[in-house]
Amino acid sequence: MPFCEHRRTELLTRRDGVDYVRCLDCDQVYEAEDLEPVTALDDEESLT
Repeated sequence: MPFCEHRRTELLTRRDGVDYVRCLDCDQVYEAEDLEPVTALDDEESLT
């Protein structure tokens, strides 16, 4: 199976404060927070 970036998703349900989404391209189900991009801090920003 080719790599999927999960760009097209739909919300399935929310349980105990966790959103579950399904990728419309590969049909996998994930926790929404696992798909959110994480912003990296520069070294200078982390020192302030």
